[in-house]
Amino acid sequence: MSSIPSPASDLDALRARIRHDLACLSYPSKPWVRPSAAGAEVLNCAIVGGGQFGQSVAFGLQRERVHKVVVFDANPPGLAGPWLTYARMIMLRTPKDLTGPDLGVGSLTFRAFYEAQHGPDAWERLFRISRPDWQAYLNWHREVTGIEVRPAHSVTRLSPRDDGLFELHLRHDGQSSTVLARTVVLATGAEGSGARVVPPMFTEQLPPHLYAHTNDAIDFAALAGKRVGILGAGASSFDNASAALEAGAAAAELCFRRQALPLSNPRRWMEFAGFLAHYPELPDLQRWRYMKRLLDISQPPPEPTFRRAVEMPGFKLRPATPWLALRPHGDGVQVDTPSGPLHYDFVIAGTGIVVDLSLRPELAELVPQLALWGDRFEPPAAEADTRLARFPYLDAHGGFIERTPGAAPWAGRLFANFRGATLSLGPSSASNSNIRYTAPRIISGVTRQLFLDDADAVYQEFMGQQHHELAAQEVAGVGG
Repeated sequence: MSSIPSPASDLDALRARIRHDLACLSYPSKPWVRPSAAGAEVLNCAIVGGGQFGQSVAFGLQRERVHKVVVFDANPPGLAGPWLTYARMIMLRTPKDLTGPDLGVGSLTFRAFYEAQHGPDAWERLFRISRPDWQAYLNWHREVTGIEVRPAHSVTRLSPRDDGLFELHLRHDGQSSTVLARTVVLATGAEGSGARVVPPMFTEQLPPHLYAHTNDAIDFAALAGKRVGILGAGASSFDNASAALEAGAAAAELCFRRQALPLSNPRRWMEFAGFLAHYPELPDLQRWRYMKRLLDISQPPPEPTFRRAVEMPGFKLRPATPWLALRPHGDGVQVDTPSGPLHYDFVIAGTGIVVDLSLRPELAELVPQLALWGDRFEPPAAEADTRLARFPYLDAHGGFIERTPGAAPWAGRLFANFRGATLSLGPSSASNSNIRYTAPRIISGVTRQLFLDDADAVYQEFMGQQHHELAAQEVAGVGG
């Protein structure tokens, strides 16, 4: 009687299947990118950010036979992205059958990874993917594809050079270094195009030990028995409330300005192939209107996120409760609201992230020369929005565009897929629901740039070779 294979042996079998699938899909296999004139150490592409998108682009470039691609990630090994750091949902918000990092290779999908360990029946029973499972999948994907990732490497400055290359200033283990790259992809996630928003009343009126942002590292165990107040009612606010209550907090209250929690989430509607693939081809006005609508209506937490919180004792929603001021009160915080004061032991700002490239120190040299939507598009007066005007204006490949034509010829060699790319590339472009469509756009943009940079050399090589298909003596021997 045969025994059930162990998960390890099934994963080994899956690895063999992946190798075979990639071999079957290897055409064309010819390496084609020429060495940089600046030297052999120049990278063809430096990817800043080693999360799900950065590693997907690295894998895609590998499949397009682009060598000398390195991913730099600021996090420790195995912790790229938010999944085991500040993300606090139990499961992903997207459906379990999403694809993306696989780039069309079925054996590299999360489903294949999960079934190899737990079997097809477990996949059928699975509702959504857990955070730890998704992180484990991404780490496995990175290892099995063999892309080069350098963890714990922070990019502190990005400088364009006169020869068209970028100089990346790095920090690793307390040491500084630099690398040169022909192209750069910024895959820096939610905060990569700006910063988290912490209202001044937190930073100016409270000592640091009394507050945090939902994206901060929070010691929830220290909140056991405490009353926690959270400003904001987005999904991350619900997740932080749940994490606090599960750690033993006595109460977690969500306060927000709106009269009621939003009910509609149009982002789920947007998850169809036509929209995800072709949103970047829409006219500017239509793209502006889509994104403005999303910003104006906000969105509710996913149903599992909502239920996780509301089913726990100690959870409370406080609509129509804006916070007017904060002040220390005893060992905790007094929150002034229009309905009177509230008192908490600890408060959390669930106030989101702002898109503003000027807040990114690593981009300080570049930002003045990069076009924003406010530079390229003027909406009807009734639809003006200063938030959207700050988004970078990207081309169809996710490449930056010069603010002043001719002043920054390097701009087209810099690509982005972070929060600020969503107006140009799509409302879901920076999330895992659209890796399948957005990653190939950026991969194509990088390969296009590398090829066009060498177009003259390629032509000279073409003209300088004979390209003989047949041997001259063989042809001569056929003559009568």
